[in-house]
Amino acid sequence: MEQELKNFSVGEKVLYNVNGVCEITEITEKVFGSTAIKYYVLKPINNGDSTIFVPVNNEKLVGKMKRLMTQSQIDKIISEVSEQQPHWNVDDVTRKEAYKTAISLGNIRDILFLLKSIWIHSVIQNNKGRKLHIMDEMYLREAEKIIREEISTVVGVEQDAVIPYLKEKILIN
Repeated sequence: MEQELKNFSVGEKVLYNVNGVCEITEITEKVFGSTAIKYYVLKPINNGDSTIFVPVNNEKLVGKMKRLMTQSQIDKIISEVSEQQPHWNVDDVTRKEAYKTAISLGNIRDILFLLKSIWIHSVIQNNKGRKLHIMDEMYLREAEKIIREEISTVVGVEQDAVIPYLKEKILIN
């Protein structure tokens, strides 16, 4: 089973669902009644006041913890996405579901492709004197946040530099 292969360590940085990049600060045990439960203690890197407790034996929650990609994996995905032709779904409901799925699964390739599609649609809308639909704008910001955190952490650059870099790499082709 895949979950059994996921043994995380203190000090490791992981992507945790919509919370973004978190550091595992400790693995602790809490006792509730007569039951002791072991937890990963996560601290979001951009919200030091927040603490997330993930039960080690809860496959569903541990499944939301993903190891960060390597620089070469990120470069490969950027190259692949830059070569793909985006598709704009005109149906708001279907588009919203696609956004929610991509973001909840945290697949960087899907999120980058989503971003590419929105960025191109935004340019088209601007050329027509229009703005993005509020829903598209909301998911754009959420997807950019996820991408910014992981790529910034892996590559070691400021978060503000990530989106311009990605736009240059992905939209040029």
